[in-house]
Amino acid sequence: MIELREARAVQQRVSVFTLMRLLPLINDFVPLPENREPPALGRFVEMHEQGHKVLHHALLRNLVKVAFALVAIWFLAALMIRWQMLFWEAVLWLHVVAIPFRIFFHFYCWNQEYEADRYALEKTDKKLAKNNLRELIRCEYPHTPLFALIYREHPTAVLRKERLLNR
Repeated sequence: MIELREARAVQQRVSVFTLMRLLPLINDFVPLPENREPPALGRFVEMHEQGHKVLHHALLRNLVKVAFALVAIWFLAALMIRWQMLFWEAVLWLHVVAIPFRIFFHFYCWNQEYEADRYALEKTDKKLAKNNLRELIRCEYPHTPLFALIYREHPTAVLRKERLLNR
C-alpha cells in the first residue's frame, strides 16, 4: 500500500528500513511522520484548534476509538477461542479485517478536520487561510490521497486547501 514516493520522502538513501516500509503491516507499527518540520502557528491554525475544542472532536474521536477497540478485542477473542487460532495468527487476521474499519475511522477524522477548517475560516478570512494552508503544504511530507486515507488521521494539506477554498 505504501508508495515508493512516501518511502523516499522519509529516507535519503535506500536501506533495509526503506524496503520494510513497503509492507503494509510495517506501516501500521512504524508510521511515517506527519511533517518535515513543524508548521508556523498562525491565527488560522489557532482557530482550527479552537474549532476542535468547540465541536468536541477529541471526545467524539475517543468514543469511536473505544468502540472499535471493543469490537477488535471481541473479534480477537472469537478467533482464539472459537477457531482455536494462535495469538499471532489472530492478530494477523484482525489486521486484515480491520482495514475497512481503519478507513472508516480516518474518513471520520478527516470530516472533523474539514469541520475545524470551516470553523477557522468563519473566524478568520480566506487570505489568511490560504497563506496558512500553503505553509502547511510546504512543511508536510507529500502523500497521495489513498495513502493518507489508509494511514493518516489528517487529510493532506492539499486536500484541505482544495476542499476549503474551492467551494
